[in-house]
Amino acid sequence: MRKTVSAIIMALSFFGAVAMAATPGDEVPFREGEPMPPAPTGLSWCLIQKPAVYDNVTETVTVRPAANFQVPVPGEYATRSETVPCIPAYRVGKVTPAQFGTEAVQYVCQDEYTVLEVIPPQFADVPQEVEVCPAYEQITIVPAQFRDVPKRLLVEPARKAFQQIACDDANLCWTVCETPAKYRDVITKELVADAKEQRTPVPAKKQQILVRKVVKPAQVREVKVPAKQATYQKSVVSAAARVEWQNVPAQTQNVPVVVETKTPSFTNQAIPEKKETITRRVLKAPATMVWRLQSVSAYAPAANTRYNLK
Repeated sequence: MRKTVSAIIMALSFFGAVAMAATPGDEVPFREGEPMPPAPTGLSWCLIQKPAVYDNVTETVTVRPAANFQVPVPGEYATRSETVPCIPAYRVGKVTPAQFGTEAVQYVCQDEYTVLEVIPPQFADVPQEVEVCPAYEQITIVPAQFRDVPKRLLVEPARKAFQQIACDDANLCWTVCETPAKYRDVITKELVADAKEQRTPVPAKKQQILVRKVVKPAQVREVKVPAKQATYQKSVVSAAARVEWQNVPAQTQNVPVVVETKTPSFTNQAIPEKKETITRRVLKAPATMVWRLQSVSAYAPAANTRYNLK
């Protein structure tokens, strides 16, 4: 805390010395968070924005690095005559068909099985008392009660802002102005009594109906059905089929064939590095904000231009 007070006292002493020796056109660096320096009578400090300073730099850059790639070298081929089979050797078979006869075969066409005979149940109508509607509670909602309460709300707080003014040169200048706070009167709802519910019991409703009940249950009786047999004529082989094979020799012919005498390959070819000289713009000094001392009669406030204070 003592260091902060000492720094503020030293800053005020410095700005006081600057104000005593200041003349129109003098500049003081702008630092965010520090107050505006005091100005002599008849003069005022204006916030000036100085543009950035750039410089052109020439340098050599590589636009294409050195590289190697492979160039294909085609192979060499020659034509020669070669004997190849045009029809391969094969065998021809002579088929002697089989001889068949018939014989009688007896078989079971339907197995013995059991059939279930169902005897249906017997029913009778019996009177019975049933509940049509169960007992319940009827709920009635009593709505909540409210009242109107006036209240003042803050719409926009008071603030200080920089307002643009016309300077004696082409630079931008600002001055400090204060805007008062804005309020708005509204009416809000305040709860007087909460909503509640009322429960009314409703008895159950009953009714006499006829109910069909089983007097004698259903029964199942097993009935056996005997098996059935049949006779059919079966075809049997009396002499099996056979095949007699005869060999047929292969047939050949001479055809031209292309053979490879030298295998295709690749050779390496180098590409040199390529460079170019370019000129680029480099920031030499960034844009800065300074306080410049001006005559009060040399400017007038400009409308609708502000610089917000943070």
